[in-house]
Amino acid sequence: MNCAETVTKILMEKNLTITFMESCTSGLLASMFTDTSGASAVFKGSLVTYSNEMKIAAGVPSEVIEKFGVYSSECARAMAETAKKIYGADISIGITGTTGNVDPANSDSVQGRAFYCIVQNGKNHDFIIEENVIGLSRKEIKQLYADRVYGELEKILGQI
Repeated sequence: MNCAETVTKILMEKNLTITFMESCTSGLLASMFTDTSGASAVFKGSLVTYSNEMKIAAGVPSEVIEKFGVYSSECARAMAETAKKIYGADISIGITGTTGNVDPANSDSVQGRAFYCIVQNGKNHDFIIEENVIGLSRKEIKQLYADRVYGELEKILGQI
């Protein structure tokens, strides 16, 4: 059983709901979550907001992006909080970062760096991924990020 499947089953056992707001993983977190039969019982929905404009349209304050940058812990936290507000889930996750080349639309991008936040029970769990991703495909980088998120989420769920 992979980490995403384990997390899905734990959430189903605990009857806890989840939502995501994804940028750099392009919906992979949600896709992996729903690979487990019965996931619909606890999966509220998800947002893929690849552009800054869509993050803002969904509810991320533009001031967060302007002050801290789209690639920041603050933006990931705002994304998680926005998803929680929209879907009302028990757990929400926001992730932002780069998967390959430096992003020409955002000067704060660094190849192989991603930020994510897991909001659970009123607590913000902030994480940074910094990996040498040279030679990896975008798909492999997204998978690396998603696996990291699910690994940390599994640890958090083990504490509740």
